[in-house]
Amino acid sequence: MFREPPNHRTLFREHGLTSTRVLAAYYFWYFAAIGVYEPYITPFWQHLGFSPVQLGLLNAISPGIAVFAPFLWTAFGDATRRGEEISLVNTWVSALVALWIANLSGLAPMALAVLIFAVFRTPLIPLANSMAFHALAGRPQGFAGIRLWGTIGYILTAVVAGAVVDRIGLRAGMHGIALAMLACGAIAWMGRSRRRASLPPARLGAFLETLRDRRFVLLLAAASLARMSFGPYTTFFTIHLKRLGLSSAFAGTAWALAAMSELVVMICWSRISPLASLRVWMTLGLGAHPLRWLLSIAAGDPVALLLIQLTHAFTFGVFYLAAVQSVDMLVPEGLRATAQGVFASVVFGLSTLLGNAVSGFLYEPLGMAWLYAAAAALASAGTILYWAGMRPPVAAGHIPEGSSR
Repeated sequence: MFREPPNHRTLFREHGLTSTRVLAAYYFWYFAAIGVYEPYITPFWQHLGFSPVQLGLLNAISPGIAVFAPFLWTAFGDATRRGEEISLVNTWVSALVALWIANLSGLAPMALAVLIFAVFRTPLIPLANSMAFHALAGRPQGFAGIRLWGTIGYILTAVVAGAVVDRIGLRAGMHGIALAMLACGAIAWMGRSRRRASLPPARLGAFLETLRDRRFVLLLAAASLARMSFGPYTTFFTIHLKRLGLSSAFAGTAWALAAMSELVVMICWSRISPLASLRVWMTLGLGAHPLRWLLSIAAGDPVALLLIQLTHAFTFGVFYLAAVQSVDMLVPEGLRATAQGVFASVVFGLSTLLGNAVSGFLYEPLGMAWLYAAAAALASAGTILYWAGMRPPVAAGHIPEGSSR
């Protein structure tokens, strides 16, 4: 699929989002949709009468599809040079399916709709990340300045959605997912570029060589363990807050506060990232995971719960920025979308699938405290694996850690 004649560059007509402003707007509305979906989809399903096991399985569908969908879509995009067109079509389809989800009640049709939604939605961020790094033209630290608009969209929506859901109900509130995705599609359509560009051929051998890179494999393994530890939080945090007697509005505020701490990191990233190597930043991001889950075990006071949410600055902000920048630096130009797809498939697909599904089965017999303890142990293993296994490269041709292109 990747093979092309050697020593040639591929000339193609670009239909992508090459403007950083358009990309920022795209991130804003995409994560506005996630700001409704992530905190409130599980309570919506619970409202429909689904059991905890069914909630866990429904929450496992999207990461299950994300095990392969981001990689397949991004690989196809790199091979055909149509990644930007794929992104546009997938955005529109995701919006229509989100509208369908908001109007379903049965378990089987809901599972089917969530599956289709995942097939088309999960590659959108890997594709957008690739377009963002391409638009930055060798200034990878600038990625945070684009991506932070996604966090702003998430924060605003999560806060507003909590109050709206309390007033109009969960089913009506779920239509916000489709509205935000429709805005995303409109921005992608209006902001597309048609200029001609060229890229080196995407060859299978180069991709396989990347997969044999010890640094890339260690990054995937450690990040996967950390992301798997998010399972109890992602699936049951809002429900856990309600069992503590807290409102949907409080839940929205808690999710938004976590995103706000992430936003601070993204605003400051271009200034703070040169202060240490990517290895150090990744270790800090990974190490914050077990700390967060250990603090969460006994937390029941609203103030304590909100303060713990601030650790999201490291468990996502630092973790994610250091990871995607590392991925972009470890692969040749023509395969960067594919590499972002592999990272998304493994870390946000397979690992999230396992974390959500296992949490669904263990929530009732163990309870939230024991799930948090298990999450802390898992995340600790990922941190130790990365710090102990990652070493500055010594082989010829490798990019020194912490350097930029």
